[in-house]
Amino acid sequence: MEKDISSVDILKAIAKKADWEINIKEETRNSRHGITVRKVIIRNYQIKNSYFISVQSANFDKYSLYSGIFFPVSGYDNYKLLIRKRHSLDKLSFRKNRLRFKIGNSSFDSKVLIETNNDIETHKLLSSSKIQLEIIEFLNTDDCLYVGFNEINPTFNTELKGKKFLSVFMASNWILDKELIDKAHNLGYRIRNKLN
Repeated sequence: MEKDISSVDILKAIAKKADWEINIKEETRNSRHGITVRKVIIRNYQIKNSYFISVQSANFDKYSLYSGIFFPVSGYDNYKLLIRKRHSLDKLSFRKNRLRFKIGNSSFDSKVLIETNNDIETHKLLSSSKIQLEIIEFLNTDDCLYVGFNEINPTFNTELKGKKFLSVFMASNWILDKELIDKAHNLGYRIRNKLN
């Protein structure tokens, strides 16, 4: 009988093949109910100051399970941004639809939903049509993919404590595909470079 391959095993294999550094922390919080907390950090040193983080926590919030690329950023402590694929339900709320933030490019605006607290900074960040196209292509890969700024700020590792992050991530699941990890790395890297 073949042993089930866990998500952690898949990430270990990806990290080994790509020659990335991997740190894994697993602990059982409630053995009776089978609640296990998993935290995986992978470092790809070819992309400076980036972390591939996957978390399964015991919390019951919207990000109790997530995975993605995180870039620490400074000087943007209060900036909030969340970009996700626009769904058919989003189009049904006419008032919300009319008031939502838009870049001004209808082919981009019709495909994404943007939540932000700084319109000017968001316009600057997303002004490139190349980045807009890359974001659409990335989000179209899966309905649970997001691009965020200060949306998730991991703190479980001393290296990550107190930092704010640009993140390209998947909620409710882990990214277990090397090609998608690379896409997230590349997109995050390009967006981060727009900040300088």
